[in-house]
Amino acid sequence: MDLYSAVILITMLFLLITVTDISANRLVTKATKHRAVITTLLIAVSALGECVGVLTNGAAAFLLFPHKIAKAVEFSVAPATGVAAAIAYGDPKKPKLAMALVLAHAVFEWIGVHFEWVFSVDAGNVYHREGLYGVYVVMFILSVTYCFISIIRGGKAYQIGIDGVLVLTLLMLAVGIGIQFVFSGIRIDYLCISMGNMLFYIRHYKIMLQVDAVTGLLNRRCYDVNITDIGSRAVVLLFDIDKFKQVNDTYGHSTGDACLRKVAQQLFSIYGKCGLCYRVGGDEFCVILQENIEQTEEMNRRFAAAIEQLREEDGSMPGVSVGYAYYDEATAHIQDVVGEADAMLYHNKNG
Repeated sequence: MDLYSAVILITMLFLLITVTDISANRLVTKATKHRAVITTLLIAVSALGECVGVLTNGAAAFLLFPHKIAKAVEFSVAPATGVAAAIAYGDPKKPKLAMALVLAHAVFEWIGVHFEWVFSVDAGNVYHREGLYGVYVVMFILSVTYCFISIIRGGKAYQIGIDGVLVLTLLMLAVGIGIQFVFSGIRIDYLCISMGNMLFYIRHYKIMLQVDAVTGLLNRRCYDVNITDIGSRAVVLLFDIDKFKQVNDTYGHSTGDACLRKVAQQLFSIYGKCGLCYRVGGDEFCVILQENIEQTEEMNRRFAAAIEQLREEDGSMPGVSVGYAYYDEATAHIQDVVGEADAMLYHNKNG
């Protein structure tokens, strides 16, 4: 019991540290803060439910009612933590449906307290798993799976793939939660969940540091790092919006920002599957293609057609000039290739 109490104390400290950092982080939007704090509080409520259940298990009969309530709180809230984390740190599909499912499950758990569907507490105030305990297990696993899929989707939207930290976090959660389900006496599940929540928050925050706030593309800092580690073969494409200052002066900066976002969307849509897209300056963009580089000109034609379509639909939309150059590690220095692409860009822009 002393070991379990220490585990719960450390878990609560992890959650407190996470909430404190979220609240003090000025680079995270209020909406993101609220969602992350709600996720953390749900984990705390679930952990406290488990804690009260453990401390009252086998205790005096007058604690039987608090014991039942604590287990019902844990079982009804725990699956909601995965859905909350998906919304806070990822890009979930059909979040309203997911929330409705966890709410329905919570109702099922509370009704089940009376009928002893999921668990029971006998006259000696001892907890037992019952026949429909598997419903809770399945719902919890689905919630965690939904969370990871949503986080992966959110990363892809910002050109961030599945990294080693994310895989190892999943492994940690699987081991920690799996131990709890198989060996009910070993309770490290909420410690692992609290650590996973902190890692998800840190990953989400790191992604936000890597992307441009207006366009959602990778920012200049990422470009400066990535351009020096480009690989053996690639194509560097530079883009510049024509007469962008006139757009801001004539229509205002909100229209200018909308213009930047439209260009970024087309870049990501056309080039994003084969390379990384960056906003490197005010109206300057770069794409580093490392796959299907033989299709560069075809992609350029598609991009030009997409921009022309936007200009036909919106008179405030300017043109976009492009320059590109092929990089081969064996024959060229990357800065020379960037210079060659830049020269083509300004030739096309002024031609």
